[in-house]
Amino acid sequence: MQFSAHSSLVENLTGVPRTLLIPLVARANGGTTFPLLEPNDRYAQELLTAMGAEVKTSGHDAPTFVNVLWRTGLIKELGSDFFSRAPQSPGINLGAGLAHYFQWLGNGKNTWIDVDLEQVINLRKSFLPDSSSHCINQAMDITQPGWWNRLPLHKRDHKRPVFVVCEGVLMYLEPCKVRSIIREFAENAPEGSELILDFVSPLAVGPTAVLRHNEETGAPFAWGVHNGLEIAHLHPRLELLSQHSVSEAYGLGASWADMYWGLLMGGPVYGLAHLRVTEP
Repeated sequence: MQFSAHSSLVENLTGVPRTLLIPLVARANGGTTFPLLEPNDRYAQELLTAMGAEVKTSGHDAPTFVNVLWRTGLIKELGSDFFSRAPQSPGINLGAGLAHYFQWLGNGKNTWIDVDLEQVINLRKSFLPDSSSHCINQAMDITQPGWWNRLPLHKRDHKRPVFVVCEGVLMYLEPCKVRSIIREFAENAPEGSELILDFVSPLAVGPTAVLRHNEETGAPFAWGVHNGLEIAHLHPRLELLSQHSVSEAYGLGASWADMYWGLLMGGPVYGLAHLRVTEP
């Protein structure tokens, strides 16, 4: 995937922040190739147009599109279930990029906080301003300890369970930083809070496993786990509710292949973990 834009805010993005362009393009264009995974994102194409973006894709980008569209649909499904049970609870997207989950998960009663680095939040404010008083852009580096206490949560939300999304972020960070982020969530989030995050196999990590889109963004994968249980074991308050593999998007044949891969390697090549905070 090759991407250029007339906005200096976009062209100045490098490394991990530049990876936000990948899901944006997938949500804008991927549904054309994979209609069953169409996310119906009413903002993605408008954003590309507003940025004066020129995108060149190829057949090599198909797996990336599937990954993004699959996890988007699953997060929407899990989020809808959570907010049906806790309609006034807040939602948080850590490393939001240009994603806009509030369009799907906002219900008029909850608040949504999109968190990212300052340069990304500046980009959001330019092209994707706060859509309402219930949707907040927050500049913050979640790799710095104490990030939870810097979230602009309303006082009334401090004891409510929260729904937290962290997609397409953690695999680019050093393992020690990933562990710190997850443990800070587990230590501070109210009981019943849920965390949705994606992960890659350890075999996808390192300089010899750099994927095509990573070469273009300059952000190789740095963290991987075999399965969601490894993540849940990072803190005694974490419980793994479910684990999903991207093979679900490819049909039965891929699911069988993934099952054998899981038996050999202990988990999927690319998966999503759904965790909940409990009291041990």
